[in-house]
Amino acid sequence: MYKPIKELGQNFLTDSRVARSMVEAVEVGNDMDLIEIGPGHGMLTELIVRQTLPLDSTLYAVELDRRLYGKLSHMFLEEPNVKVICENVLDYLPKFDCKRNFSVIGSLPYYITSPILHKIIKMKKLPNICVFLVQKEVALKISSKAPDSSYLSSFIQTFYDVSYLEKVDAKKFNPVPEVDGGIIKLKKRMNAPQAGPMFIEKLEGFLHRAYSHPRKMLNKIFKQDELLKAGIKPDIRAQNLNADEWLNMFKCLYPEITHEV
Repeated sequence: MYKPIKELGQNFLTDSRVARSMVEAVEVGNDMDLIEIGPGHGMLTELIVRQTLPLDSTLYAVELDRRLYGKLSHMFLEEPNVKVICENVLDYLPKFDCKRNFSVIGSLPYYITSPILHKIIKMKKLPNICVFLVQKEVALKISSKAPDSSYLSSFIQTFYDVSYLEKVDAKKFNPVPEVDGGIIKLKKRMNAPQAGPMFIEKLEGFLHRAYSHPRKMLNKIFKQDELLKAGIKPDIRAQNLNADEWLNMFKCLYPEITHEV
């Protein structure tokens, strides 16, 4: 086994039960493809290929580490529906163009979890389901709702229903990280907005503004007429609103943007 590269945030999952849970949660089905982020030594990859990947589906395994890319390419050399790609996933996701439905799975490097999630939302087409193993505190933050909403939960939950599936003890990784992990499942909402680049950019800025001073009441952040127009109580804090309420306020304040797709 290759020595983990600290700069790449490599902490490899060693528990096969956790891997199976993740693969089951991503609900691989016919007429859909799958992206795996950071396959590492191929624990998840092998489970997907051997147990759940339909013959007509393609698995895109995106690995930045050239050593592991070589290993994975050899492991799945005779699997025509597995494509191992050596690239930074932050560069790969914006380019991915798939006419079929697809989902995403992966044990994410903790230090780039947020950038990856933002890239997911900005893809040309939203994945149906995402199952990610991330830092436990981040998993809880993404899945939180009012009265504990956060910028990240409000942004992600605009597009996805988020479930916190389980805690993963730090001892189930090699090397052992300082914190526990958590598995989250993102399932695309039936009423997810059709969002173009300008919509997402404006929504990000709007939510950053909303959560810029989390201890302050909203009347210290927004103008009175803005709150009145959206029907939002002025004496509550950002954490007291869920994603749908923020989206409704956003649509009230920026009606011209919400028509952009």
